Amino acid sequence: MDPGFITSADWQAVANLLHFFWFILICAIGTGFNFLLAHAIIPSLVGTGHIPQRVDNSRRFFYAGALGSFSLMLFCLFRALSEVRILGEFWGRFWM
Repeated sequence: MDPGFITSADWQAVANLLHFFWFILICAIGTGFNFLLAHAIIPSLVGTGHIPQRVDNSRRFFYAGALGSFSLMLFCLFRALSEVRILGEFWGRFWM
């Protein structure tokens, strides 16, 4: 089974799909970084005395950043799932 002819509009749709995949990766890294900073690194540094106690109150901003990045990642994931239909237009066997 050969794939069908791919037009420039199809290539643009594939490029949009790949952009969403890259955005998902970037958002996942941002979520992990913010959550790790808020949940592990800052409490550890405050507990050992390497940073002042008042910095411990800023953890909620990193949790909010993790939540925002996670929600953006979910948005990009659902957009990528809606864009993935383009593959079925020129390649008949989707789950190959």
